Amino acid sequence: MGYMLKVIAIILVAGLQAAGGAVAPLGVLGLVLLAALWIIREKYCKRLLFIALEYGLIFALAFIGPSVSILCGVLAFDLAGGGFYWQALLLLPSGLFHLQGAELGAFALLLALCAFSGCLSHTLKKREQSFRQVYDRERRNRYALEEAKAQLLASTREAARLAEIQERNRIAREIHDHLGHSLAGILLQLQAAVKTLERDEEKARELFQKSVTGLADSLSLLRDTVYNIRPREQLGVEYFKQIIDDFQFCSVEFMSRGDIGGLTAAQTETLASIVKEALTNAARHSRAAKVEILLEVRKNIVRLFYRDNGVGCAKIQEGMGLSGMRERVGNAGGTISFKHEAGFQIVCVLPREEKMANMSGS
Repeated sequence: MGYMLKVIAIILVAGLQAAGGAVAPLGVLGLVLLAALWIIREKYCKRLLFIALEYGLIFALAFIGPSVSILCGVLAFDLAGGGFYWQALLLLPSGLFHLQGAELGAFALLLALCAFSGCLSHTLKKREQSFRQVYDRERRNRYALEEAKAQLLASTREAARLAEIQERNRIAREIHDHLGHSLAGILLQLQAAVKTLERDEEKARELFQKSVTGLADSLSLLRDTVYNIRPREQLGVEYFKQIIDDFQFCSVEFMSRGDIGGLTAAQTETLASIVKEALTNAARHSRAAKVEILLEVRKNIVRLFYRDNGVGCAKIQEGMGLSGMRERVGNAGGTISFKHEAGFQIVCVLPREEKMANMSGS
């Protein structure tokens, strides 16, 4: 705005001098020098000394043509725009010295308007700077939050990997310390029985019987070990069916395709949270009579489709529930979309992660 005001003021003064026949080479040279001072001050040095030099030049040029005093309005704008409100009053002597009557009143009004515009410009700049600082601080906080979230996710994956390694080592020790020793003892008994079969059939029969009893005990131990290491909660289809069975608002048709048991625990939890939130929203808002859920495990992706026949909505407003879904899916590297025509629909796609690949990588 300051540049435009300066250009308009120079053109106006030049036009008034040309119309009054007061164009002089010295006056033109003075205007050019003034424009140069403005450029230097705007680009390189914003000091009051330059404004004082410009004011002195304008005061001197006003002797050639009083209309040059109009340029004091530019200085009033610059002073007020820099926060120097009272210093703008020092520009009045130029008008008092060179102008009279109505021209002096117009000059004072011009200074007041330019100073007021500069004040508004200064206020807007301060607010813009304040908003920029708030925005930069918010952006830094957001980046810090994203970094902390990434570190938390990495720590969670590392903790899950270490827990898996620890559990696999425990299972290996359990099998080695109990079942392995038992089977090794039975093998020795069978080898001894084979060797004594021709010399002492009764002794060999006794060893065979002990081996049969030992195998039965080992089988019972194997069953107990498998039962103890098996998780109490199923992470496959049964896990999703249990969630749906607990939903009593309306009928739910659940279909699954592919190896649902091949999903990782993190993927299962992400998809289960989406199903829970969708069913909760259906009970609260949709007035639906039927819900359809299809869970597909394909070669490269996992796809969850949800649809109800409720009232839908005119415009989707993502509150905590929907935004939470989008954030969880985004953290898992997937995408999710919502539609509100003819009820409510959710389509979630996650990249496929193999359990065995994760285990071998650990």
